[in-house]
Amino acid sequence: MKKYLSIFLCAALLLTMLPSRAGAVAETLTDPYTAGDGSFELTEQARLFYIAEDTPSEEILQTLRLLCAEFAAAGRPGITPMPIVWGDAQYAQETDIVLTLTEDYAPEACGVSITPRQALISAADADGLLYGGRMVLKTLIAEGTDSLPACTYSFTPDTKERALMLDCARKYWSVAWIKNLLREMSWMGYNALELHMTEDQGIRCNIWSDGADCNGNDLSFLIGYDSNWNTDYPDPNADMSYSADDLRQIVSYAKQLHIEIIPSCEIPSHCDVLTRRYANYVSEHPEFTFRYNEVTYGADGMEMDGADIPYGDGADFYSIRVDSTRATVDVTNPVARAFALAVVEGYADFFRKLGCTKFHFGFDELNVSDVDGWGDYADAHITGGWTRYDTAADFANETAKLLTERGYTSVRAFNDVLCEDGVHIALRPEIEFCVWDPDGETGGRILHNCLQNYCYYVLRTGPDGDARDAENFWWSFHHSTPKAIFNEWTPGRFYAYDEDGVSLEKSAVGGGSFLIWGDFGGWRTEKEVWDGDENGLYNLIDRMWSNSAKMLDWELNERCSFEEFCGVRSSIRLFPGYTDCTQEPALPEPAAPVRIPAADHAALWELLRTSRRADPDGVFVPEQFAAYEQAYQAAWSVNEDLYASQEEVDAAEAALRAAVDGLHFRDARVIVPIKTETETVSAILSDGFFGYFFIEALPAGDVLRIDGSAAAVGGLLIGIAPDETAVAVVLENN
Repeated sequence: MKKYLSIFLCAALLLTMLPSRAGAVAETLTDPYTAGDGSFELTEQARLFYIAEDTPSEEILQTLRLLCAEFAAAGRPGITPMPIVWGDAQYAQETDIVLTLTEDYAPEACGVSITPRQALISAADADGLLYGGRMVLKTLIAEGTDSLPACTYSFTPDTKERALMLDCARKYWSVAWIKNLLREMSWMGYNALELHMTEDQGIRCNIWSDGADCNGNDLSFLIGYDSNWNTDYPDPNADMSYSADDLRQIVSYAKQLHIEIIPSCEIPSHCDVLTRRYANYVSEHPEFTFRYNEVTYGADGMEMDGADIPYGDGADFYSIRVDSTRATVDVTNPVARAFALAVVEGYADFFRKLGCTKFHFGFDELNVSDVDGWGDYADAHITGGWTRYDTAADFANETAKLLTERGYTSVRAFNDVLCEDGVHIALRPEIEFCVWDPDGETGGRILHNCLQNYCYYVLRTGPDGDARDAENFWWSFHHSTPKAIFNEWTPGRFYAYDEDGVSLEKSAVGGGSFLIWGDFGGWRTEKEVWDGDENGLYNLIDRMWSNSAKMLDWELNERCSFEEFCGVRSSIRLFPGYTDCTQEPALPEPAAPVRIPAADHAALWELLRTSRRADPDGVFVPEQFAAYEQAYQAAWSVNEDLYASQEEVDAAEAALRAAVDGLHFRDARVIVPIKTETETVSAILSDGFFGYFFIEALPAGDVLRIDGSAAAVGGLLIGIAPDETAVAVVLENN
């Protein structure tokens, strides 16, 4: 296999020296790119061929199925999905799209070589194969044909994590819409979806629909939506939420599209609905208790290890909010602190069991300057002399510790409060910052770029302005137009407009993101968000395209203008199979991947090789020889069929062996004289062997007689006569 793979790779390298031009998609969106000579035609005989010696992993097989379905949905080369096959490189055929893994690329990166014979995609992992296959498909779609100009190019995403955040707390998005969003994200090159689950106006993700969580709590009373201060455009789907099964379905669906889910639980800020629903519930259910860290909290105090412990000063079981800022959980109240952490841990455990490894715990717009008693708490419980900001940072540390102990390898929070000058205590080193506000010192931590100036899509309008209006300066996120994102934003630039600020190298940036906020849940329908209003204004998709394209390639706007980018985008804007943002996509189901060859042909091939018979002189019984010829041709056809099943191969071998065993000679006769030592003749002398049988030189005129019983050694006779006189070979039947 290695020999053939080397041939493929060498061919790919040689193409870099061949001149020509390729499709605009690959030429615009990849770098480096080199044109080749000729073109590749994707025909009805095309296959997705994966080079492998052993059975591919489920991740690879799923990737091949996804690519195959998308090619067919785009009608390339037709609406019937191409066969998916895998095996040694020698079995790859002309017109195949060949995929192979190699250590020559970084994670998610790929190389593509288009020759007149094949399209070869090389990558280090399944992600890279997906992106390479999609680049080929996007080029075909843009070209509008099944022909690809020859070329070579490589592709390496510049940003490791390319996330989109969806506020599914204040606005209910249907599961069907989220699935289409995931497909569109994957098509664009995003690799993470953050589910923002808790907000001032709603908590929608009901992990308790299955029953108690990891602490034994059933907190389903928190689930719901309250219009709160949004009285003009409340969410019309106020009674809708996501069950545990819905969430499992979303996580599983995302994984199939190479997208990870990042759960986001906003605590202790933006918790108005949480604090109010808690207060209402416990007042109506005085018997209510909850558990956290092996302690039970109830109206009469705590219970731990069978002992009742009364609450001390500062504890309030019936109210867990800060009175001066009702949207904030009072983390100085031990009941409130424990309840907040119990909610976080419930979500963390649920999503960790689904394979999630990253968690966002919010922390933005925490009105620390307005809260009462947090400075005193810092003096008494943290270190004397510290400020109310240290109380916030201390709770952030405890939250991060909980998440890390639950197995999360990446925990992050918004940067604004935790980067204030008033924070004196050291934050835990694993805390990463999602920078939405460029102010504040980030302290050399892993940063994710989500600047509100370029990365926000907000459902909001009112007397102070409309989010659709590019001239509205009341909110800074007015500027997140497709053109501004493309021309002005880069994931490594943590400042807005022409201001001075922090700039980081690609390797130092944890990720970038685009955030969809549902402030006024009823202001726009799902379809209006996707497509824009009747004039196409404020549509989500074009903004996402600019955001994702710049995350994939920071220098893209230096290679092409926004207008050129829009020309490319327009041809590949929506994923293959898209019908409507709320409808299931029209994606065909590919056939199961097949190994090439599908069965072990070794025994059949050996029998074909050793049992070949020819009978120009009518040595064999005619009917038996005719049956043998038919069996031989049928076996040869099965051997040539790489898709033949093991049952078919075994049956062909058995039929041929029976036909060989059934061959018998006719009456004895002279077959042929052997005149020279170089002349050979096929004399079929045995039932199962075809080899070389040497006879010694015979006197002129002698006759070699071989009877049936001695024919077991038979095969190809080489007669040696010293004087070139005839040596007769006679076959005698028993």
